[in-house]
Amino acid sequence: MLNRFFRLSIATFLSCLIVPGSPASEATSFYLKAGDTVVFYGDSITEQSLYTQFVELYAITRFPRMRVRFFGAGVGGDRVSGGLGGPIDERLTRDVFSHQPSVVTVMLGMNDGAYTATTEEIQGVYVKGYEHLLSSLRANSPGARITLLGPSPYDDITRPVTFPAGYNSVMLHFGNLDRELAGKFGATFVSLNQPVVAALERAQTLNPLAAQLIVPDRVHPDPIAHWIMAEALLAGWNAPDLVSSVTIAGDDVRVVEAQNASVEQLDRTNGTLRWTETENALPLPLNANNATLALLLQLTDIQQRLNQESLRVTGLAAGKYKLTIDGKGIGTFSAEELAKGINLADYETPMRSQAQWVAWGVRDRVEAHHVHMRMLIRKADAGKPETGSKGASGDVMDAYEESLNDANYQTAIPKAHIFSLSPAGPPP
Repeated sequence: MLNRFFRLSIATFLSCLIVPGSPASEATSFYLKAGDTVVFYGDSITEQSLYTQFVELYAITRFPRMRVRFFGAGVGGDRVSGGLGGPIDERLTRDVFSHQPSVVTVMLGMNDGAYTATTEEIQGVYVKGYEHLLSSLRANSPGARITLLGPSPYDDITRPVTFPAGYNSVMLHFGNLDRELAGKFGATFVSLNQPVVAALERAQTLNPLAAQLIVPDRVHPDPIAHWIMAEALLAGWNAPDLVSSVTIAGDDVRVVEAQNASVEQLDRTNGTLRWTETENALPLPLNANNATLALLLQLTDIQQRLNQESLRVTGLAAGKYKLTIDGKGIGTFSAEELAKGINLADYETPMRSQAQWVAWGVRDRVEAHHVHMRMLIRKADAGKPETGSKGASGDVMDAYEESLNDANYQTAIPKAHIFSLSPAGPPP
């Protein structure tokens, strides 16, 4: 593992990456609410459907009974004026307003900068076009909460710059312009640039070749970078780190604390503690046995910032104890480790396995929506409208997407699990 010098703390960026006084900077509650419809608007980086997918996965697993609908609206090559999906007003009407969003995120700039040093003309076109986009959002979705995302980085860290100061300096400048526009239009601002750059710098110290794979073509991030971007956005939206927190006193067999969880049938027989625990959320399935996710966990604080599933058992006699859940071995821990607390999200638990099924379902829904939006762009037949259907067209594909969303929320409903903690051997 990296030592503490190399750890990336996304939280340290928030004071400078979020507009002061914006909803996300208030220490109140999560930005998303029950019944929200979220549209992620942008270019090919948003069209990759990864940071958007990870945000959706977090929302469903952390708040499985808080129904939210998500729609990606990214098209490769887009600028503030539109692009391959049509001019901006056509894009907004078809891909945003049709969903009647209550939340809209916008990330543009990578193509608007023209991959060269910026000029007054380039900047002027960007600002004027962005102002038109935001004015249209305010006029056509007046109640929507808007988050402007400072553009993700062009990788000038692992490869030489192509002109003095490099293209990422242009992206940072555009991010500052986005921040000003957010203030002008009453939107939230979150930068996705600096957190990814910091991870690139840390990866560069570990393995320069592997670091180049984080943004392999210098423009389009890989899943590691998209997880970092999702973390930054969720942090900007005041996403809680808590999955659950349970503390049990092993000496007098009682529940000391149960946050976002319930504990029943706690008893001790022949030195073995048993209880039934139902958590109100699922952990993110960040499995360190996956090489990509292992590097993500090594480079960032995402587990600490978003994925705390704490179990503490105090008052145990010195020695080692085996934890099982539903009869499956989770790990062996010392009494000291258990008293300090372990993060169950670090281990292969039934809860994490359930969350992985949700992740696959979210992926399928996101892919279905991407195909659907492409069909609408190309004016392809997506089936006859269904009575009472919601969405861009009310067609068969809308109904299919909604059925996948239903299934994902059903899959995410937490289940009761039987915990057992027994001595792993004689005391030392």
